[in-house]
Amino acid sequence: MEKDIKKDYKNERERKMRILHILAQLPARTGSGVFYSNLIEGFKKYNYEQKAIFGYQNGYKWDILDNGDQYPIAFKSKELPFPIVGMSDIMPYENTLYSSMTEEMIGIYREVFRRELERAKEEFNPHIIFAHHLWILTSLVREVFPDTKIIGICHNTDLRQAKINPHLRDKYVDRIDELDCIFSASEDQKDEIVEEYGIDRNRIIAIGGGYDQKIFYPPKEKQYDDKIRLVFCAKIDPSKGIYELIEVYKSLDMEDITLDIIGRPNEENKKKIEQYIEGDSSIRLYNVENQVALGDELRKKDIYLMPSYYEGLGLMAIESLACGLYVVTTEIPALMTLLGEEIKESGIIKYVPLPRIYDVDKPVKEDLPEFKEKLREAMLSQIEKVKEKKEFSEEIKDKIKSFSWEGLVSNINDELCNIRKG
Repeated sequence: MEKDIKKDYKNERERKMRILHILAQLPARTGSGVFYSNLIEGFKKYNYEQKAIFGYQNGYKWDILDNGDQYPIAFKSKELPFPIVGMSDIMPYENTLYSSMTEEMIGIYREVFRRELERAKEEFNPHIIFAHHLWILTSLVREVFPDTKIIGICHNTDLRQAKINPHLRDKYVDRIDELDCIFSASEDQKDEIVEEYGIDRNRIIAIGGGYDQKIFYPPKEKQYDDKIRLVFCAKIDPSKGIYELIEVYKSLDMEDITLDIIGRPNEENKKKIEQYIEGDSSIRLYNVENQVALGDELRKKDIYLMPSYYEGLGLMAIESLACGLYVVTTEIPALMTLLGEEIKESGIIKYVPLPRIYDVDKPVKEDLPEFKEKLREAMLSQIEKVKEKKEFSEEIKDKIKSFSWEGLVSNINDELCNIRKG
């Protein structure tokens, strides 16, 4: 009888899809971290067996999966004595730059992750692996799991690392073309992946991005203030266009607007931004504790501003639309493709043409006057709509809901089933 029970359990476990999720960073506080956690949470409805490998530091706790389903890797520890290595050079937490890593550091990094990958292979033996970022760790994953279906997820920052660190790409990122499939943010991004890694374009699937509809949703009733509330929320770094934004905001010279800047700048940017906003009480710099608090903050605002020179998808723009804000953003191809013409024509989002860009995310200085003028025009246009208290139509609200995590996870699950069969 006991043997039959064990046999039935084993058969049931074999039928249930086992998925291993892998990320070298915190499973939170960045676009890839949020994507990682939301995908795992979304898959729970399908009753898959899931386990997760991720980096952490400073006692960070994560509760999307039970402790027994986690393989957390501690940075700033005896084994990994340096902070988490960030896919972006500016991270919302203490980080190490890939460009500053020595051969010894990379060796330690690979050794520690390899050990946990080998342990997960022996203990869990996954059917499918989701490996985030087309970079060093994902290449190592293919090395450790040569016969397992692996889906690489491109977050755009990985392509940037490949461009600015070709010596690392050539030495340690040599198995991306062996992945079974890659999920990209957009059709345009497919071309970059093919160019960088030589993978068959037919193995790349554009899935877009999604927002958490439990966190980002419109208020039951829109509350207007005596001032129009503009908000910027992103990494506080020159690549996000924050300093040009402040200059344009000040040039408006309007008494009935305010600008909130949400983020945690590093010391260098903190000093610079404080100089930019000094003496202007209508500009406020602060941070929020988590995504839930961010959603609450956005529902109190009117217009979200994203004058970024480089974005993979620009998910914050979609989250802001979901909270009922008008949006001003630069022309981000993946975002424009995902949202489509109906959203664009509705006027709830205004796109600003980018200046010429070099080194991936730096604007050509001569182009900035025209860029700032276009940004100014777009901001004024959205300010007028708020003044008129124009709210989104029900059709547009329904369209925005289609970009939620619920919809995205459903699409990913469909692709996942096809990949496993293939």
